[in-house]
Amino acid sequence: MTVRVAAAQIAHETSAFSAVKTDIAAFAASGIHLDQDVIETARDTNTEFGGFITGAAVEGFDLVPLLAVWATPSGLVTAEAIEHLTGLLRDRLRRAMTEGPLDGILLALHGAMVTEIDDDGDGYILQTVREIVGPDVPVVATLDLHANISPRMVELADVLIGYDTYPHIDMAERAEEAASVLARLIRGEIRPTPALRKPPMLPTSQRMTTGRMPMRALMERAYVIEEDPRVINVTIAGGFPLGDNPDAGFGIVVTTNDDADLAAELANELATEAWSLRDGFLGGVASFEHAAELINSLDSEEDVNMPVSGPLVLVDIADNPWSGGPGDSVELLRFLFAERVKGAAIALVRDPEVVRQAIAAGPGGKIAVSLGGKTDRLHGDPLPVQAHVKLLSDGRYINDGPMMTGLTVDLGPTALLLCEPASGPSAPPVEVLVTTRAETPVDLNIFRCHGMEPTRHRVLGLKGKGHFRAAFEPIARRVVLVEGPGTTGADLSRLTFRKVRRPIWPLDPPEAIGFATEGI
Repeated sequence: MTVRVAAAQIAHETSAFSAVKTDIAAFAASGIHLDQDVIETARDTNTEFGGFITGAAVEGFDLVPLLAVWATPSGLVTAEAIEHLTGLLRDRLRRAMTEGPLDGILLALHGAMVTEIDDDGDGYILQTVREIVGPDVPVVATLDLHANISPRMVELADVLIGYDTYPHIDMAERAEEAASVLARLIRGEIRPTPALRKPPMLPTSQRMTTGRMPMRALMERAYVIEEDPRVINVTIAGGFPLGDNPDAGFGIVVTTNDDADLAAELANELATEAWSLRDGFLGGVASFEHAAELINSLDSEEDVNMPVSGPLVLVDIADNPWSGGPGDSVELLRFLFAERVKGAAIALVRDPEVVRQAIAAGPGGKIAVSLGGKTDRLHGDPLPVQAHVKLLSDGRYINDGPMMTGLTVDLGPTALLLCEPASGPSAPPVEVLVTTRAETPVDLNIFRCHGMEPTRHRVLGLKGKGHFRAAFEPIARRVVLVEGPGTTGADLSRLTFRKVRRPIWPLDPPEAIGFATEGI
């Protein structure tokens, strides 16, 4: 008998502090893929839908793709956008049901979407699906490790399966797991009983990478728990503070097979351990002064002929596009000019206006521009530069590193500029990738496809938090995180939270919280 499973993706990580609303054009910029186009786009990629395709083949599903869409993190998803996207989902889901019974649903969500009409955007999507398919059709959803998991999401899905890795190199693997769990549900082999715990923690993500403490300890414990045949899945989500809603922050879901008491016991254990490790999520950010000392030490190493290899990778976490930063801060460039750093390259500065000026000048042309700082003043001021146009491109390349392998990235029209200060003391030129769209660099091809070999630079300037590590850490002599002005860094005191539950650490002292694992 044919097993028909519908699959869909609507994903966004929303920063309530971003001045840039996420409208339908923002989703369209990443591509709104419908029906069979989803399969053609996602096949053989390390993405959730890539995993759904593989998992469906393994389990013998007749996979019915509905839609796949996501947008670069930014501000609140507009009412028009979420209503349009859920309308596409409703129409295609109803059409699929008229063509024959659906045995199950696979969803690829993020878990930290906030919309103008619902603070729990992912709960809203799950509710949309449930209203159509009813309570008896099993629904399994994947989540990002930075999901702000809500009780509503747990209630509406049969099983939630979060990524195990940050950087997220297991997207396809977790989606394959979701297909396997859905197959067991369809065969009636399991009866999921989830327990959600939300320890009062709102950590930022610069020290949330799963290969390092403290998250490594929690994930290792989760793996041990999952070896118990009574346990279906353990999901540990560090959360996304910038969502600024009551569900923002750490979340743990343990799903057992018809054993609510065991699920509660294990979830309590993990929540208690997370709370005990909370201080390990703090810090990890250097001052710009310390970064200058490290860069200057490169000269000393080279002067005494010490063996050196790879660039120093300098990462500004305060303007991370994948946390909702606008991507147009020029603080890294300002710093490199001030320190007179040689052999440096930056990816990226979003500035469509400057890209248009570069296109008008053409390759080899020279332009005097005010670069960056155009979205707001929260991320610093523009920087006057003189620039030589080295290269123009359509901004498209394909990831071939460990994260989102095979996925096409579209930066929009892009210019590689060789920039020098327009006034004041002279400084060595810096190669700057100036783009139309903001993206977080997670793959070496962002440089290589624009005529730069990252391993041959002394310093690489990036904007990110942790995802860059998958591709860039293996080539780096050293990685240094810094925090310029901006909304996406580690210093939450810069932000005015309005909706997060209080008290919560680190906004409030531990002694004011009285943590207990009393359940959802």
